[in-house]
Amino acid sequence: MSTISVKRVLRKDKMRKDGTAPIWIRVTANRKSRYLATGIRIEPKHWNDNKEEVRGGHELADAYNDELQRQFLEASKEALRASSAKQVKQAVRGDSGSLTGYFQAHIDALDKSGQFWEWKKYRVTLGKLKECFGESISFDEIDVKALREFEKFCRYTKRNAVNTTRKELGRLRRVIRQAEKDGEVEKNPFRVYDMPKRKKPDRRKLTFKTIQKLDALDLTDDLATARDAFVFAFYARGMRFGDLCCLKVEDVRGDQFEYTMMKTGQKVRGKLPAQALEIVERYRSDREFVFPFLEDGDDKDGVHLRKRIAVANTVVNEALKEVATEAGIKADGLSMHVARHSYADFARRKSGNVHAIMESLGHTSLQVTQQYLKSLDKDASDELDEQLWGEA
Repeated sequence: MSTISVKRVLRKDKMRKDGTAPIWIRVTANRKSRYLATGIRIEPKHWNDNKEEVRGGHELADAYNDELQRQFLEASKEALRASSAKQVKQAVRGDSGSLTGYFQAHIDALDKSGQFWEWKKYRVTLGKLKECFGESISFDEIDVKALREFEKFCRYTKRNAVNTTRKELGRLRRVIRQAEKDGEVEKNPFRVYDMPKRKKPDRRKLTFKTIQKLDALDLTDDLATARDAFVFAFYARGMRFGDLCCLKVEDVRGDQFEYTMMKTGQKVRGKLPAQALEIVERYRSDREFVFPFLEDGDDKDGVHLRKRIAVANTVVNEALKEVATEAGIKADGLSMHVARHSYADFARRKSGNVHAIMESLGHTSLQVTQQYLKSLDKDASDELDEQLWGEA
């Protein structure tokens, strides 16, 4: 069995802006070291490197040194029966050295704070990590090689698009960065890992004529409701599905509508054209909400509300594919959000007023709107050719 050394060290390489650095327990065996965060930070001038203790001049020297000694003895005790530094760390820290444990704690925190959409996304990411590496994953397992393996797993096993894979890795990176700040991670592999490059999204959009074609379809029941929601969202400035679900009868007065965006908290006011008002009248009843996707009172609990919206969104998107088949248009990729893309593209073509489009979409900056419109404009060069040479 190799000799394992245990030492208290000040990590000046992890100095914060306030001038303090963390004190860690370093465990070394076979030239491989593992670090245990003590939770103590001091300015370097208060550290005695030879004695491995906080200098007496610090106001909390006695308390800090007592705690450092306790943690040092615990690590030393585990070192007597371990064969590697990794085993010592796992024995001392238990689940705190576990990526899965730490990741799950992050998910639980999102749940408690009511961040349903983020909670849902991080749950999916953790599920994929477990599929790729197993139920129990330690931070030590996640190196650059493992990140490449996870990237390939998302791309080729789960058949995720490049941008989806990038988002999965991005969530893992955020968790590991926080773990690094908390002292759970010694080396952040993302510092030397090249993330897959973001691919320009191919946002589907429908022409105004196609929207009119959908609106004219003779449909019943769920297909009619899904079609009406889609067409209304288009006319209501590309309203997001969650906001459409929460739109109340009282939010529509005459031809004016007003609501607060769930995503940004921004107030939106506008005028509804006749086509949209006809849909509102079709669904207006003694219910609290215009559309029948929520029950009265569903918005009293934020988490419950988002769960109901998520379920309804899935159902409506599936129905829209049947609607597309009825209309004789491509069903693949048709979802409620395509109504938003279609509105943005239609508004740009009709007005060219990017600032007004920014306001109507509820974007926070012109740059966001310009990027959004750019992603919709893949056929702009073809249209330019037609304008230049169509009648030459």
